[in-house]
Amino acid sequence: MSTAHLKQLRGQVDPVLTQLALGYKQADFIAERVFPVVFTDKEGVRVPVFGKGSFVEYDTERAVGAASNIITLDSPGYLPVVLEEHDLAAGVDYREQAESQYDERAKATRRAVKGVQLRQEIETARLLSGKAAYESGHSKDLAAASAQWSDAGADVLSEIADAKEVVRAACGVTPRVLVVGASVLHALQKNEALRGALGSQERKTLLSTEQIRNLLDLDDIIVGGAVSTPHAKKQTADVWGKFASLIVRPNAASGGNDEGEPSFGYTFRRRGMPLVDRYEEVGGKVEYARYTDIRKAAVVGSTCGFLFEKAIA
Repeated sequence: MSTAHLKQLRGQVDPVLTQLALGYKQADFIAERVFPVVFTDKEGVRVPVFGKGSFVEYDTERAVGAASNIITLDSPGYLPVVLEEHDLAAGVDYREQAESQYDERAKATRRAVKGVQLRQEIETARLLSGKAAYESGHSKDLAAASAQWSDAGADVLSEIADAKEVVRAACGVTPRVLVVGASVLHALQKNEALRGALGSQERKTLLSTEQIRNLLDLDDIIVGGAVSTPHAKKQTADVWGKFASLIVRPNAASGGNDEGEPSFGYTFRRRGMPLVDRYEEVGGKVEYARYTDIRKAAVVGSTCGFLFEKAIA
């Protein structure tokens, strides 16, 4: 990317359209709820990754008159993260704007925004569903196990409890956020073992998300309902598929998080992004609304999550 292009981009930012873009997001888009946003000043960052220094057993007893017990803090390793630029532009002919009963410029902005945000959703779902993102032993293929969550005999309570213990033993924090797609949630709502854990009067309807959250002793269940298609004439498919992920997700601190706040991952975004700018082509007769974001989702704590592959059939 040339410096001239960056200067041109900054010079034509439309604050009105940018505010419209910032306020517009599909309700089913969950990428930034799963991977909280951390702003950076550079597109290339080195993220500190701490080891197990905070778990070391120290001899802390001090005798009268003795010197204090001194420890040496361990230095973190670093995970290089390179942010990527994502942009889409949608054009409006001046004749379309004049004839349309709708605001075509706003429509073009929304389409560009939605396109970039959908790509972010797809990339985040792929990262979260990939076994390689997790520590060895922090995943389970339910299709190869005794039962998937869509089967009548599936014991979801035990599966979640066991996964919590695996993560807690590895990173010291119990994961309390479950990420699922809409189809996986639907299976959980009908799961016989979960319904059986309720009182007889509560079993007459499908379980609510709140009931499932309470039964599984979770702080949050994040449900992805977005769908996508590679072409407008092809059938849509669930972005979040048939997996489930149990993760540690802290609130991002304004001053930055450290080893006291283990986390599975973050969305790193360059400060000042996203933004909308406008430019003209075809002799000034077509105006384009362009949405730009510079970001990258990255896993920083592979021990802080547990993956259930093929959670449903």
